[in-house]
Amino acid sequence: MTVDTLAKKHIGITGTIGSGKSAVGEILRRRGLPVLDADACVHSLYRDCAALREQLAAAFGPECLTADGVNRKFFAELIFKDGSARERLESIVYPYLTDAVREFFAANPGEAYLEAALLHRIPEVVELLDQVWLVDAPAKVRLERLHQRGLSREDAKRRIETQGDIAALWAGCGIPVVKIENAGTLDQLEELVNVSLESLVKAR
Repeated sequence: MTVDTLAKKHIGITGTIGSGKSAVGEILRRRGLPVLDADACVHSLYRDCAALREQLAAAFGPECLTADGVNRKFFAELIFKDGSARERLESIVYPYLTDAVREFFAANPGEAYLEAALLHRIPEVVELLDQVWLVDAPAKVRLERLHQRGLSREDAKRRIETQGDIAALWAGCGIPVVKIENAGTLDQLEELVNVSLESLVKAR
């Protein structure tokens, strides 16, 4: 596969918890391809972006911050009590994340990847993409993977049910979506990534 074949392709990698989207990102990194982890990027912004920290403190109080990021327990309890808190938090954070993604793609004008679990919640970022890879697996497979990570089966099941059917959210979204059904081994997943690389479509 030539560089020209893959030129100017910005690909989003998403999927439900336990689907294997992070494993797809790692496969691509091992090949020397640029991959931005949106979750890690947000944590860096929480720690290092003074403007974002100032906005969060103004919106939620200084107790929402820690020296190296945000107080996760504070936000978990707040979101549990106040259903609108998540939307308020995202409305503050996502513009900063969108700017970071733009900078990442500008620094990697050829083939580049964004790994993001909640990609469907950030339309401004989706607009920057040429294609989305939707990583999925049967619920029982995801449940077992989460259990192997140390979660109780009850907690794992609750998290899977909370996320719902992400695949349904991408139906008719107006952007090419390639589904990667990751129900097998890592070697099998790598073969599926090879197939997905070959299926890259022309930019819209």
